[in-house]
Amino acid sequence: MPVSFTDLTSLQSNQLVESMVEPEYRAKQLRKWVYHSMALSFDEMTDLPLPFRERLKNEVRLHSLEPVQSLTGKDGTLKVLFKLINDNTIESALMFYGEDRGVERRTVCVSTQVGCAVSCPFCATGQQGFERNLTPGEIIDQVLYFARYLREKDDRNGSPQKKKAEHISNIVFMGMGEPLANYDNLWQAIEMLNSPEGFGLGARNMVISTAGLVPQIKRLAGEKLQVGLAVSLHAAENELRNKLVPLNKKYPLEELIPACREYSRSTGRRLSFEYILFNGINDSITQARALAVLLNGLKCHVNLIPANTTDNPSFQPPPGRIILAFENELKRLGINVTLRERRGQDIDAGCGQLRSRFLKDPGNSPGKSAIKGKV
Repeated sequence: MPVSFTDLTSLQSNQLVESMVEPEYRAKQLRKWVYHSMALSFDEMTDLPLPFRERLKNEVRLHSLEPVQSLTGKDGTLKVLFKLINDNTIESALMFYGEDRGVERRTVCVSTQVGCAVSCPFCATGQQGFERNLTPGEIIDQVLYFARYLREKDDRNGSPQKKKAEHISNIVFMGMGEPLANYDNLWQAIEMLNSPEGFGLGARNMVISTAGLVPQIKRLAGEKLQVGLAVSLHAAENELRNKLVPLNKKYPLEELIPACREYSRSTGRRLSFEYILFNGINDSITQARALAVLLNGLKCHVNLIPANTTDNPSFQPPPGRIILAFENELKRLGINVTLRERRGQDIDAGCGQLRSRFLKDPGNSPGKSAIKGKV
């Protein structure tokens, strides 16, 4: 089977070119075409010799994803279901945000696994079970797809004054799967997405989300790249968190929070804690106070996220007044907190929802691919 180019490190792509008896600089040309020009085919690589391009066609796969369906929300959020080489499916999303410090943000939410083994009961992906880890290239190709989409959108609009806004500004590994359970492949993808010879996005513009894999959090603390860390918390005491995040049974709060404190001390970075608010489950003032006690003295920020409205009556968002009261109580107790703006609500942009519909009825799921062909 042909190798996927985006599965290769820079060294491996150098070795590939060398094995084809081509000069090493050809590998740099290839990386530029793939990560900067975002070429869809080897035929576009006109500065490469024709015989070399023909051999590449036979031995190298340029990309590993095929868009199957897409949905666009009223707020511009674009969600895409992708088919992988082995016919597994994953989903990713592109979210548009207004100016933050003078910069408009274009954030890609990336999947790292097919399905998920953490099995959180409120998460559509968690109910699908775990199938396999994504390769580095399958992680990278999600980003390249949306980068190409923005470039083509820019070309269609013919608005050169907006060029600076129409590019990927942030990557969050918060899609399908537990990113830190696929650590090695994830980190290889991050290094290539950060490398000037790769996609060239700053490490500080990437965030890894975890349900609380303590050993991997400690490992992440030793990495040189300053990638952000977000911990999906959702409860401030073990009994409730065991139900919401079953991984807590293996790594309870008594282990997770000290690991987070160690991470903060080692890196000097501020952590984020994701706290999804569920009506009548974890949204009381008492629970807000328990959260403040749990995080006391920790360099962190809390992202409050009202639950997505779904068909599951057990996990619904609280009324607005309850959300506001919870937020205000955290602020009163000195916790840095933000109420996250929900994106793509009208297209069920929550993790795994589009794939769940597709798995139930492949022939009757809405949407068409945003860009034709494989990416």
